[in-house]
Amino acid sequence: MASLRLKFCPSATEGSEGMLYFQIIHRRVARTVSTGYRIMPEEWDAASSSVRTPDGGVRRAAVQLTAAKARLDARRLAAIITEKELAGTEYSADDIVAEYRRLPPCTTWFGFISAMTAKKTMIGRHGTAKTYRDALASFARFRSGGDMMIETLDADTINQYEAWLKGRGVKRNSSSCYLRTLRTLYRKAADMGLTADNDIFRHVFTGFAKTQKRAIPLDSIRDIRRLRLNGGSPLAFARDMFMLCVYLQGISFVDMAYLKKKDIRNGLLQYSRKKTGQTLTIRWETAMQDIVDEYAHLTEGSPYLLPIITRHDGTERRQYERMEHNVNRNLKKIGEMAGLQIPLTTYVARHTWASTMRDLGYDLSIVSKGLGHENLKTTQIYLSTIDTTAVAKANMSMISKIAE
Repeated sequence: MASLRLKFCPSATEGSEGMLYFQIIHRRVARTVSTGYRIMPEEWDAASSSVRTPDGGVRRAAVQLTAAKARLDARRLAAIITEKELAGTEYSADDIVAEYRRLPPCTTWFGFISAMTAKKTMIGRHGTAKTYRDALASFARFRSGGDMMIETLDADTINQYEAWLKGRGVKRNSSSCYLRTLRTLYRKAADMGLTADNDIFRHVFTGFAKTQKRAIPLDSIRDIRRLRLNGGSPLAFARDMFMLCVYLQGISFVDMAYLKKKDIRNGLLQYSRKKTGQTLTIRWETAMQDIVDEYAHLTEGSPYLLPIITRHDGTERRQYERMEHNVNRNLKKIGEMAGLQIPLTTYVARHTWASTMRDLGYDLSIVSKGLGHENLKTTQIYLSTIDTTAVAKANMSMISKIAE
C-alpha cells in the first residue's frame, strides 16, 4: 500500500516561510505534491510531521487555516489510496497524483459564503445576497478576519459567536437572523458534500423573539398625513413615501423603488415582489395618484414611477438603499413630531396595513393576499387563494378611513 507523509521544505532565505508538500511512495517510487501552503520554520513540528499552531499573535488564525487545509488534503489523498487498494487493480504513485489533481480545490467557509453570495446576485436575488454578505461580515468580525475550513466549523465556535453577538449588544432577533443565515449556508455546504452536517447550531437561538409592536393606529396615520411640512423638503418626501407604502398594501420599499409607470394599466397596479417573484395586483386609487403627481416633475423621462432610482448606470440597488436610509432617518423625526412611542420606518407601514386590516375585521387570508405572503403563517408573524377584488375593497376602505 502506498505511504503518505506531509513534509516541510524550509526557505533558502533565513527568516522566510517554507513550503509544505506531500510525499507519496508506492512500490519504491516517490512522488511529491505541492500544497502551495507556506509556514515559518518554527510552525513546523518535525517529530509529528504536522503544523504547529502558535498560542497567540497575528499569525494564529492563518496558521490554523493552513493546518486545517493540510489535514483535509491528507484525507483526500488517503481516500484515493484506500479506494485504489480496495479496487484490487494495479496503480502507481503517478496515478494517485493525477487523480488528486483532478479534485476541485478545497473551499474555505468565507470562500463558500462569498461564492453563494455571487450566485444569488447572478440570478437577481439581491436581497438574499445582501443577507449572506451581512452574515459573513459579522462572522468575519467575530473571527478577526480569520477564515476557516468548513469542516472545522463546530458547535463550540457557533456558541462562542452567539455569545460574542450578545456581548456587542446585538438584539436577539438580529443575532437569530445571522445564525439562521449561517445555518442555511452550512446545510447547503453539507448537501454539496463539503462537510458533514453535525447539527452544530442546535444550542443557539434561531427563532423569532417577541418584539415591540411595530404597527401604529389609524389616528396616528391621520396625524402623520396632516402634518404641515414644507413642500419638496426631505421630511415631506419621507412622509409621502410612508403614506404610499400604507396605501399600496404595505408594499416593501424595494418593490416601491422599482415600480414603473407601465405597471399601471386600466386602473390597476401590477408588479412582482423582488423577494419572492410573486405578482400582486392593487387597484389604483386617487390618494396614490396624488402622491405620484407631486413628484412627477422629478420622473420626467424616467421609466420609474417615483424619484427613488434616478440613474441607470448599474448602481440602482445602491441608489434605493441610500434613499431608504434617508427616508427612514427622516421618518424617525416625523414620528417624534407625531408623538409616536416607536421609531417610524417604512417597515412600520407594512405592519400597520396588516394590523389595520385585521382591526377592521377582515379575514387573515385577505391580509395575507394583500401583503403578498405565500402562507398564512408568515402573515401571523406580522400580527390561499382569494379574489383580489376583496383585497381591493378592503384597501379602499382603509384609505377612506385615513382620509376621514
